[in-house]
Amino acid sequence: MQSRGAASAQARGLSPCAHCVVAAQCPVMLHRSLGSGPATPLPVPQIHRRNSLLQRGGDRPTRLAFVKQGLMAVRHAGPDGSLRAIALIGPGNLLGQAAAFPMPAIFNVQAVTPVAVCHFPPRLLQDLAAAAGGPALPLQHLRLVLQTLADWSRLARLPGLSARFAMALQLLAAMQPARPLLVPGQAVLAELLGVTRESVNRAWRDFEARGIVRHRQGQTVDLDLPRLAGLPLQPG
Repeated sequence: MQSRGAASAQARGLSPCAHCVVAAQCPVMLHRSLGSGPATPLPVPQIHRRNSLLQRGGDRPTRLAFVKQGLMAVRHAGPDGSLRAIALIGPGNLLGQAAAFPMPAIFNVQAVTPVAVCHFPPRLLQDLAAAAGGPALPLQHLRLVLQTLADWSRLARLPGLSARFAMALQLLAAMQPARPLLVPGQAVLAELLGVTRESVNRAWRDFEARGIVRHRQGQTVDLDLPRLAGLPLQPG
């Protein structure tokens, strides 16, 4: 696991583990609830600044990281060798799963907002699998990764920027249990949507004028989710 700009989150106002909005998905909290061995120490979240690299493709992670807060871009190199964003991930995702096997990571994962993660050793996944009688938790997190990649891959097949932009906002809303909604910068959205930053800026202004995006401040927005859900994703 590679990381730049990490800082302790003890005094940063993050919710304690018992009140974390993604506690039910956290391997540490699940292990403690099973009570199948010595109590796992509660992790101390670390804050990573925007643009910090949390995982480098090709490296072998040495620990796991559970995402408590924030957004990250998953980047992968195409045939030309250029890294491009192919998906966004958020709270509840587990990074460094390759450490449990061990094998190298496939993707680069970079923070696109400030991110809080909780680290723990990869043996915890084996302990959980043994306690549950099978690899339920690792498969659950693998399924989440595959579903996320499949969802974001649909963007490229939608005709028109408005439909792509609407789906991107729907995916961002679905992955974040807290409001207001965190959003990446225009450059990252342009990568994901396959358009220019200028096109993304026009889409923001259009959605604001239509009342779908009601407020923007920094990297947070308020969305009219019912109106967004009612938008057609196909022309006609």
